[in-house]
Amino acid sequence: QGRMHPDVAQFPNESFYGGQLQSVGLTHQMEESDDIVRAKFYPSIAEPIGSSTKINHSEAVIAAQLAKQVYEQAMQSGSFTPETTLGIITPYRSQIVLIKRAIEKLGIEPLNHIIIDTVERFQGSERDVIIYSFCVNAPYQLRMLANEMEEDGVRIDRKLNVALTRARKQMMIIGVPDLLKLNPIYKRLLKWLGS
Repeated sequence: QGRMHPDVAQFPNESFYGGQLQSVGLTHQMEESDDIVRAKFYPSIAEPIGSSTKINHSEAVIAAQLAKQVYEQAMQSGSFTPETTLGIITPYRSQIVLIKRAIEKLGIEPLNHIIIDTVERFQGSERDVIIYSFCVNAPYQLRMLANEMEEDGVRIDRKLNVALTRARKQMMIIGVPDLLKLNPIYKRLLKWLGS
């Protein structure tokens, strides 16, 4: 595979591809990881009971702050290009709107042009950095969010696989840890991320 840095590819490779993915050795895949965390989890807080489950205010704020960090780091090392540097994935249109509003409040014009969309709409795309907002506020959402199937005796979540394999250099994941851990695949993901 020529998209992901091996450290970004590690979880999907081991969990969904049986360790068969091999990097082709492109420049970005050979970068050292000494001073960069390739995949990181950022815990959020569930919305209060009775609120819409398709938005998460804490995740929108975290996503905006992470986007700002990515922008500032990219500008330090040269440039920020909305079409290649950063993308944000989340399952619900209402969460997309909330994240866009949080980013607009930052007043950083180039960030207003990044793609914020669903996993389905991101399929086939890639960015240097992907931020993934799970936006799970209640246990029942886990059944709707996952798209699980079994292939050669391996349980695969196709949506999660697509989300995790859009990032070339860095993957940032936001979610409510206690809820995500109710799903065995997400639980393994959080353990891999050290959460």
